[in-house]
Amino acid sequence: MRAPPLLAGAALALCLWVASACSVSRHRLDEAVFHEGPDYSLKLVRWYEDYPLHFTGETAVVECRSPATLNEPAGQRNDAGWVVLGSIPALGSKSASELLPEARRRFLPVDEHILVWTGLTLNASWSGCRGFATWDPTTLPADLIDPAPRPDYCKPKGTADCKYEDFQGERMPDYSNVRASADGAVEFDVRSKGLRTGGPIHVASRDFGKTWEAAPQK
Repeated sequence: MRAPPLLAGAALALCLWVASACSVSRHRLDEAVFHEGPDYSLKLVRWYEDYPLHFTGETAVVECRSPATLNEPAGQRNDAGWVVLGSIPALGSKSASELLPEARRRFLPVDEHILVWTGLTLNASWSGCRGFATWDPTTLPADLIDPAPRPDYCKPKGTADCKYEDFQGERMPDYSNVRASADGAVEFDVRSKGLRTGGPIHVASRDFGKTWEAAPQK
C-alpha cells in the first residue's frame, strides 16, 4: 500500500534531516613544521571537526614526509606524500604553533635518520617513518601491572579484552631517557601509575624491536 502524500513527504523530510544532522564535516585550520631533515620532516596539522552528537572542536595530527612516503596519496587527514603518525590534544587551541611543545615532547627526532614517537606505546623508525618497531606496555609480565577496574563486559566476567584500560588517563605511560642508534639499538625508561613498581622500568632492544627486554629499576 502506498503511503499518503503527506506521510510520504514527512518521512522524506525526516530522512533528509537525519542525514544532515548526522553528516560529518571537517575543515583544515593551519599547520606548523617542527622538524626538517634529509631523511624525514614532521609537521602538525590542525583541523576543525564536527561529528554531530559526538564531538565538535579542534583536533590535530602529526604528519611525516620522507623519501619512502613520496608516493603516498592524499587522504582525509593526510597530505599527498605525507603519512599520519598520531594525534595531539587540540580542543580549544588557537593555532598550530601553540601545540608544538607537546608535539616535540612526543615526537623525538633522535637524529637525522631515526625517529621515536610516544603515546600509549613507544615507536621507533629507522626507515623514514614508513615502518615502526613498537613496544607495548601491555606486554609486560602480569606481576608488574596494577590492573585498573574493569567493566562487567571485560574479561574475566565478560568476553572483551580490556588490557589497555590499565594505561589510560592518569595511567598513561611516561617515557624518558630515550636513546637509539643506527645498529638497531633502542632503550628508554617508562613510568606509569598502571605499574606496581615504585621506580621506572628500563626497556631495551638490540635488534630493531624484534625482541625486547624489560627490568624494573630501583
